[in-house]
Amino acid sequence: MGEKVALPSLSLPKQKTHWLVGVVIAAAALLLILGAALFAVMQHQRSQEEAYERRQAERAAIIQAEAQKVKAEAERTAAETKRKEAEAAAAAALAAAERKKQQAAAAASAVDKDGKDDSKKDKGDKKKASGHKSGSSKTASKGGPSISSPPSAAPAKAATPSKNSKDIDDLLKSIR
Repeated sequence: MGEKVALPSLSLPKQKTHWLVGVVIAAAALLLILGAALFAVMQHQRSQEEAYERRQAERAAIIQAEAQKVKAEAERTAAETKRKEAEAAAAAALAAAERKKQQAAAAASAVDKDGKDDSKKDKGDKKKASGHKSGSSKTASKGGPSISSPPSAAPAKAATPSKNSKDIDDLLKSIR
C-alpha cells in the first residue's frame, strides 16, 4: 500500500462548447428582445385606439347635448308661438265681442232716436262708453299683441324649428 494510485482527471482542459450553442443562445436572446419590443408597440397602439374612442364618445356626447339644447329651444319657441297665437285669438274674440256690443249699442241708439225717450238714450251711451273703456283696458293689461298685427308672423317662426330639427337629425346621422 505504499504505492500511490493515479486517478484519472475528469476535467478536460481543451474541450469548449460548440459554436452553434452560442448561436442558439444569441438567437433566443434576440427573439426575447424582439418579443418585448412587439408587446410594447401593441400596448401603445391599443392605448392610442382607446384614447381615440374616448375622444369620439366625448364629441358625440357634446353634439347630442347641443342637439338637445336646440330641440328644447325649438320647443320653447313653438310654445311661445302657440301662446302668442292664443293671445291673438283671444284679442280677436274680445274685439269681435266689443264690435257686437258697439253694434248693439248703435242699434239701441237708433231705436231710441225713432221715438223713445232721451233717458234710455243716455243709458245706451253710458253702456257704449263704459264697454269701450273696459275692453281697451283688458287688452292693455294682458300685454297681448294688437289686433292689427299680421298672423303670418307666427307661422314663419314655426317653420324654423322644423328646419333646425332636420339639420340636427342630419348631423347625428352623419356622425354614426
